Amino acid sequence: MTRMGSYVIRVKVLPSDASVDIEKVVDSVKKNLGSEAQLRGKSVEPIAFGISAAVLDIVAPEKEGSIETVERLVSSAPLVGQYETIGVSRMSSRLPPR
Repeated sequence: MTRMGSYVIRVKVLPSDASVDIEKVVDSVKKNLGSEAQLRGKSVEPIAFGISAAVLDIVAPEKEGSIETVERLVSSAPLVGQYETIGVSRMSSRLPPR
């Protein structure tokens, strides 16, 4: 029996509106992921004019379609205006530091 590994998917999300607090966007993504994936880490990056982006590290099972599932769940989360997948890595290796 082989043990299934995990992916770490790093995404950057922007709020749907400049007045939306980035922490509320992060909470919205976290809730939308449900049992499909877990939020593992985050950092907040100021963009401009008081708008911030959140860079999220999301862990999902290493199986076919899981990256697309995470992208769909992130993009469809309430309060998310835009998202970008920055990188995907196997859990055993490391993405470059933020």
